[in-house]
Amino acid sequence: MKPFKGILYNTRKTDGIADLVCPPYDVIEDTEPYYAKNPFNAIRLELPRDLPGMDRYRNAKSTLDDWLSKGVLVSDPGESIYVYEQEFTIQSATYLRKGFIGLHRLDRERILTHEQTRKKAKADREQLIGTLKTYTSFIFGLYDDREKQVRHLLDTAPAQPLFEFTDEQSIMTRFHRITDPDSIGAMAAILDTKRIYIADGHHRLDVSYRLGVPYAPFYLTDMYDEGIVILPYHRLVRFNHKRPLAELIAALESCMTIERRPFTGDDALEGALSAVAASPRPAFAFFSADDRQHLYTAVERSPLPMYNSPDLHDSLKRLKLNVIHSGVIRGILGIRDDEISFTEDHGWSVDSVRNASSDLAFFLPPTTVDEVRDIAENGLDMPPKSTFFYPKILTGLVFYRYA
Repeated sequence: MKPFKGILYNTRKTDGIADLVCPPYDVIEDTEPYYAKNPFNAIRLELPRDLPGMDRYRNAKSTLDDWLSKGVLVSDPGESIYVYEQEFTIQSATYLRKGFIGLHRLDRERILTHEQTRKKAKADREQLIGTLKTYTSFIFGLYDDREKQVRHLLDTAPAQPLFEFTDEQSIMTRFHRITDPDSIGAMAAILDTKRIYIADGHHRLDVSYRLGVPYAPFYLTDMYDEGIVILPYHRLVRFNHKRPLAELIAALESCMTIERRPFTGDDALEGALSAVAASPRPAFAFFSADDRQHLYTAVERSPLPMYNSPDLHDSLKRLKLNVIHSGVIRGILGIRDDEISFTEDHGWSVDSVRNASSDLAFFLPPTTVDEVRDIAENGLDMPPKSTFFYPKILTGLVFYRYA
């Protein structure tokens, strides 16, 4: 690990930082609110637009050069690591996640992944990062710090506050820099012996290898910190050819116990989600456009056919999300990949079925950090959209220019 001279917004020449940041590219469904929020919003670098006679990547490069020349963005005078705190609330419980941004040497033996990359997203990020020679958003990694050695150093190192604000999701952000070489060196001595498990940013990591950069910027935090929250990713289904609910239930009943519950509102959905998450066996809930008055839960009753596969690794047989996605949704039910979309928003999933945008919503349990670790250490891949680490790392707090 080593520090770097980050590129920061010069808030003397812009509005407050809250109007300048945006989420990372892969969770933004509509860019317009961020384009409208501020002419210097980081969306113009993270998800640039094509212009007449100029593609989006050259447009982003022109924007970056312009902001640097006008002093909208400025380089930090000294090398730093950047401490990033996010305080947030989920279901009346308050969490604090504390991590830091620094450079880490790329090493396939030490940096472990759990997800396959997609060709289109990878090509987009490679074109953007390669054109800008700049990382607008970072790789999100985890390390094992159960002894709290790194956390103690983060908490006690002399730090200079840079930003403090509440974002559009009511998440409190505190952002500091640490320049003290002794503190940074002590952290590096510990971290350089640890494995890094990728939480988010597999495409940016893969692009970093392809671009041949020796070091890439990571946001790192302790995987066993109380502030780690992984939300479930749900599946929405739009059938290419209509399939009745009764047919699907009949197929599920070969291996699963199905319970029909009255869908009386949010409490009913929360109850179903809690039951699914707490089940020791693979379990999920589903909601169908064929029966909008009920929710259904399904719990494994007898072994699924996928368990008999000699080629399937035991870790993937233990991974509940893989059992449900690969063994049930794609296996028993035969639902095709092109019929499936993904969201972490269970309320939006229900609305999608109610307004006939989707035929079916599957509500899955969340994965755990130990499952992420197990899959990564065995060199395996989870199904697509298996983890939603919350909250995401904002784009625009600091940028890293590697050339």
